[in-house]
Amino acid sequence: MIKLLASLLLLVPFALCSGIVVQTAPKFAFVPEGHQNLNLLCEIPGSNPIDFCIVKVPGVAAPFAASERLPTPVQGVTYFGRGWSKGSCGVTLAKVEPKNEGTFECVLSVAGQTYKGTIDIAFKVAPEPPVIEVSSNVDDSNGEFDYGKPLIAKCASRNGWPAAKLSWYLDGKPVVNELGAAFTEVVDKKATVEQFYRKAVAVEDNRKKLVCRAEHESYPNGFMEAALPVKLRKSNNNANLIQKDVSKDVEVKPSAPKLLVSSDVPTNDGSFRVGSTMVVECVARDGKPAATFLWFLDDQLVYEGLSTPFLTQNSRGAFTTQQVLQRVVKASDNGKTLVCKARHPSGTSETRLTLKTYS
Repeated sequence: MIKLLASLLLLVPFALCSGIVVQTAPKFAFVPEGHQNLNLLCEIPGSNPIDFCIVKVPGVAAPFAASERLPTPVQGVTYFGRGWSKGSCGVTLAKVEPKNEGTFECVLSVAGQTYKGTIDIAFKVAPEPPVIEVSSNVDDSNGEFDYGKPLIAKCASRNGWPAAKLSWYLDGKPVVNELGAAFTEVVDKKATVEQFYRKAVAVEDNRKKLVCRAEHESYPNGFMEAALPVKLRKSNNNANLIQKDVSKDVEVKPSAPKLLVSSDVPTNDGSFRVGSTMVVECVARDGKPAATFLWFLDDQLVYEGLSTPFLTQNSRGAFTTQQVLQRVVKASDNGKTLVCKARHPSGTSETRLTLKTYS
C-alpha cells in the first residue's frame, strides 16, 4: 500500500503550505568528499504523525518515499529517522560523492497539508593561508611604522568552504575593540572573509607581533596564522615626501560604489530579521586619489558601526576603498534606504539599498 501511495505521490505536484516549519538536522552539511554515513533528518515540531514523506537526494534521478517500512530504491541510501508515526523521516548516505553536492529536499504531509524542508550539502574546502595586508595609506616602508599614527591592516582568508573564522592577537593577547565587522563574500561555493584592524601605534607596541588566526576544520591543526611584526620608525622624515608624491598624481575617477551584504548574514528573500546584525560593505575601485565614503540611512548621517576605511593600491597607482558597516536591524528600518556616497575630486556618486525587515 505504501509503495503504491509513493508511486502516485511522485506523479502529483505538491501544494506547499506555510504555518509549520520543518526542522532539519543538520541545517547545513559541510563534509569532506567521501564522508561516510551522513544522516539527513526532517521532522515536524511536536512529533505530530505524518501521512507521508518524499525526499529528493542530490545526484539521485527521482524523488522517492522515505519510510521505515519501505526499502529505498537507491543503492547506498537507507532510511533514517524515528518513523512517520513520530513525525520523522530522513535518509543516510553511505558515502557522499561529488554528485551529492546540492540541496536535499523533503516534503512531509500532516493532516493533508504538505510542508518542505531543505539541507544544503557541500564539501569542505580548506581556505588559502590567511594574509595580513597593510592599507596603502599607511607608510610601512622597511616594515616600520610611525609613532602615534594609525596602523590599518586587513586580514583575509580566501576561497574556503565554509568561511574561516578570524581572530586577532597582539603579542598573544586577544584584540577586540580595534576591529571592524568580519565581511564574507561567497562566489561559486568559495567563501572569502575579510576583517579590518585599526590602532594608533604606541611606544609599547614596538617589537610586538600582530597575528591574525583563521580557524577552519580542514586545516591540519584546525587553524593557520599570519603575523605582522610592529616596529617603530626612529623618525618620520618620509612623511612630507609621501604627501608630495601623492599630490602630483593625475586624477582618475573611481568606479561607482557598490553595496554588498555579507554572505553570512541570514536574510529571507532579501529581508533582514529584526534584532539581527546587518553587515554591509561599500566598495569603490580604481580611484586616484582614493574615494572617501559618507553613509546615510534615509537623510540621517550614519557614523556608528563603521570600520576604518581600507585602501588597496594597484600597479597603476589607483586605489580601491573598502568600508564595512555593522548595525542591529530595527523594525523602524523597514522601507528606509541605506546610502553609501563616494566622494572624489572628480565628483560624487552613490549606491542605495532599500531595507526590508521581518520579525
